Amino acid sequence: PVAVQAELNYYFGKNEYDVPGYTDKDISSLAAFFDVLGTFGQFYVGATFAYVQGDDDPNDDKVHSIDNGGGGRDWKPNLILWNEDYSYWIDAGATAANKYHEMTNGFLYQLRAGVKPTNKLDVGFSVAYARADKNAVANQVSKDIGWEIDVTGTYKITDNLSYMLGMGYLIPGDSYKGATSSNELDNTYMVLNKLTLTF
Repeated sequence: PVAVQAELNYYFGKNEYDVPGYTDKDISSLAAFFDVLGTFGQFYVGATFAYVQGDDDPNDDKVHSIDNGGGGRDWKPNLILWNEDYSYWIDAGATAANKYHEMTNGFLYQLRAGVKPTNKLDVGFSVAYARADKNAVANQVSKDIGWEIDVTGTYKITDNLSYMLGMGYLIPGDSYKGATSSNELDNTYMVLNKLTLTF
């Protein structure tokens, strides 16, 4: 009844440029993922850990965080944090790295549980904590990205069509303050429903 999966990625090589003004850079980037899921009758519980190396000095000759070298845009661990659906459909102007496309520069710790009262219905609950690996700006107040609580209900209409109703609530950490500790933060939430067609 217990399934375990893990992944370890290490990117290496060199970015070489023939364009004047660009400096060749060595690539060295690490990403890791570990997930365990236990299913006990109608109920399930699970935990996820994920890490994607950050880069605190983009101007040096090393590349530690590369495009598409993170969690991948198809992997959406939360409804708000590191979910391309959020940035694409709701907040297309988001510039914060922890809200934009795939997971980058951070640690993710998540616990989840759920119940499947029928073969077609899945009701899930998750709590996640996220922390940055490297400072995004100089003299950043904190690496604490924050906590997110998600509740979702997914109904399988057909084998390849499902409907999901979900609510996500984000309690932002002080990393959103940048280098100014006096900046004020507000919690945010979202309610969404969507149809997913899988080919």
